[in-house]
Amino acid sequence: MASIKEQLLKLSKAEKKERKQARKDYFYFLGKCKDEEVAKSNLDLLGQSWIVTDDLDYVPTQDIRNKIKPLLKKQARFMFGRAPTILFKPYDPKDKEKCEELRQFIDDILESNGFWSDTLKAFLMCTVKKRVMLRLEANPEQSINLIYHNIEGFNYKKEGKHLKSITLVVQDKDTIDKEKNEKIYYRYMYYMEGETCKLKIETYKGGFNVDKPFKTEIKDTKLSRIPAWVIINGGLLGDEFGESDLDDLKDAQNQYNRRVSDFADALRFQMFGQTVIIDAEEDSVNRLNIAPNAIAPLRSIDERKADMKKVESTFSSAEPVEMYLKRAEHDMYQALDMPEDEQLKEIPSAKAMKYMYNDLIARCEEKWNDWATPIKELIRLIIECCSKFGCYSDWNEEWGKLKFKIVINYNYPIPEDTEDKKRLALEEVNSNVRSHRSYIKDYSDEEDAEGAMKEIAEDIKTIIEAEQDQFQKAIDSELNNLNKNTGDGS
Repeated sequence: MASIKEQLLKLSKAEKKERKQARKDYFYFLGKCKDEEVAKSNLDLLGQSWIVTDDLDYVPTQDIRNKIKPLLKKQARFMFGRAPTILFKPYDPKDKEKCEELRQFIDDILESNGFWSDTLKAFLMCTVKKRVMLRLEANPEQSINLIYHNIEGFNYKKEGKHLKSITLVVQDKDTIDKEKNEKIYYRYMYYMEGETCKLKIETYKGGFNVDKPFKTEIKDTKLSRIPAWVIINGGLLGDEFGESDLDDLKDAQNQYNRRVSDFADALRFQMFGQTVIIDAEEDSVNRLNIAPNAIAPLRSIDERKADMKKVESTFSSAEPVEMYLKRAEHDMYQALDMPEDEQLKEIPSAKAMKYMYNDLIARCEEKWNDWATPIKELIRLIIECCSKFGCYSDWNEEWGKLKFKIVINYNYPIPEDTEDKKRLALEEVNSNVRSHRSYIKDYSDEEDAEGAMKEIAEDIKTIIEAEQDQFQKAIDSELNNLNKNTGDGS
């Protein structure tokens, strides 16, 4: 039976099936099953564990070595571990200073929302569950909130490449009627009507009748677009669901876990030799004392001669198993275009290091195609909200009229040849193809580039005036000497 949330979201059979798989992938990403008893009735909760159906005399080892989770976390850190740099490039050079003021203002809003930290977590979730939703919440004279939503809480309809509507379902946990055991659900639907976005709020009580809300309210958000973005992880052209990065890793991870577990069992059995007893009476065998230097008083059967010996193991499969595990781990790194630790040990320079990360950079650039546009549109909508709703008292109305292009510089955590870049930048400054301000912003710790530039200009002026003063004194001295010599000769 579908949950209340699924019914309110009005999910199709395909969407229910796809979200069920996304939930299963999430538990697989987490690794080992936390509650095997519960998982027996719901196999989606098994994660990377498995159920043993064979009737064996021992409990097989399940040694789960989760390689997927740290690899996907490493990919997420590579994308958003260092926050990207956002630049506003004005179309009119006169607006450069005001654009920089606006950029700093927007940066403060993002920072107060913990945006880049949440984006790293949302990106990681997106690579597992295929998609997430980013939503902006703005009200008159209130600070802007930026919120990421999990796949289970929203549904959406598209018209071409554009969102037609977004539905969000939230359970109000603070207004549960404990006596009637009734829960309150809110269904928020954003949709475009005319030139503005409308918000329809439906309230459902008890969850017994999800076809008819007991309260409905429609608001005009006064925004020029739906204040939400669905970010889909990869996928082929026309794929509305996207793809999970787990798909290419599961086979190698399963084989890794199974082989490690088999190896542990083999090692456990092969560590001790097998005791073999031949032609001895059962009673005497049962009375044996298994201890160091213990005597074995075996009684022979009839005229046969009882014998007891130790068959020692010869464990010779360790090296092939190790090679197989290394190969499986290598395949997982290769699936994510990620260099292995062994490859990075002896790198002569930062340029060579960047070359080793070239495939991973290309992979992240591809993922930025899905993330850059929503982030740019989010910034545009933040500016619109500040202009219309007065969200912040220090907002400058002139900022809303600026025309500029948003540029996002991706800051991947790769060591760079900073000294070489500085040297090249200085040559560009001396050749007048790069401004002093640009150099100060990129290669100094000064937060106020304009202030630093004024200090430099004042220093240069002082030096020039001092040099001119010395030059003038030198000229005056020469003239005085010349006049004296001329007077003596007359």
